[in-house]
Order: sequence, then C-alpha cells, then structure tokens
Amino acid sequence: MSCDFDVMLSMTTHSENLTGVQQELWHLIHDEDMNRVLEAMIKKMKKVEDSFECIKQWRQEAEAYIPDDQKYDENYWVVAYILYTNVEYLKDLFKEFDELDNIRQELSKLKDELNELNQKKEKLEERIENLRDELKSLPKDKENKVVEDLLCEIDNCEKDLEDTLEMYHKKLDRFCELSNKRYYRILPRIMERAERLVAL
Repeated sequence: MSCDFDVMLSMTTHSENLTGVQQELWHLIHDEDMNRVLEAMIKKMKKVEDSFECIKQWRQEAEAYIPDDQKYDENYWVVAYILYTNVEYLKDLFKEFDELDNIRQELSKLKDELNELNQKKEKLEERIENLRDELKSLPKDKENKVVEDLLCEIDNCEKDLEDTLEMYHKKLDRFCELSNKRYYRILPRIMERAERLVAL
C-alpha cells in the first residue's frame, strides 16, 4: 500500500511539474515581444539544427511538454523550452524582458491618456467654435455682460486647449521614445542573444 502511494505521489508530482513547465512555456509563447524572439530563434534553428546535436536533444526533451492540441507549431514550444532551460545563461536577457514589460505597461497607459487628451481637445475646439458662433449673433457691445462672459469663456477654453495640446505632445514624445527603445534597442539585442543560443 505504501509503495502504491509512493508511485501515485511520484506521478502526481511529475504531473504538477509538467503542468508548471507547460504554463511557463505557454507564457513565453503568448508574450507579444517574446513571440518575436521565438520566431527569430526558429528561423535560425531551422538553418543550423542538423549540425547541432544539442538542438536535437532539446527537441526530444521538449516533446514531453508539448500538448496534443497545441495552437502553435511545435517549433515554438521547442525554442521556448530552450529559453526556459537556459535561464541562468540568460539572466540579463530576462531582466530586459522585465524592462520591456514595464515599457509595455507605460505605453498602454500613455495610449489611454493620449486618447483622453485628444477627446478633450476635440470637445474644447467644438466649444470654442460654438461660442464664437454665438458671439457673432450678439451686438458688438463690450459693455454687454453676455458678450463679456462669452469672451471670457472663449479665452479660458483657448488656454485650456493650449495646455491640453502641450500635455498631449509631451506624452506623445514619451510614447515615441519608449516605442523606439522597445523595437530598435531592446528587442534586437534580445533577439541577437537568443539566436546565438541555438547556434552555440
């Protein structure tokens, strides 16, 4: 009975480990930026796989973690497994992925803020136009309280619009800066390291 229990416990532990590794590989495959890296690795791997026994070994080991109903091609699981099993070698690379994740979060936030500012800008522009139309229909008497109030509101709206545009352009500059860092500095550096891994 004890022996049967040990066997069952061993099988359960193996199953849990299998599920855990599969989840890690699934996360790597479904990460937007990581997926680009995996694709670069696959291209490189296809060119050199026949010449490297270690890749064949990795492929055999990865088969245990590839689900029967996988959505992605087997090669994605293989290169994800290669990254996963070389985490020590790629410590600094994964730190860069953390930075990419932070950048993505900030970009998403900036995108929402830019949309909000753009909506505010459009509403202010519409309000200013309506106020000016209303002003045209009134006698041009500066002593008229209605005219005075309209002119004051137009002035306030124009200042608000100016501040909104300034903030919009600042955030847009930050958005472009982070996007360039993501696509032209960090990702190419990561891809280079990852490609090198399958051609050791």
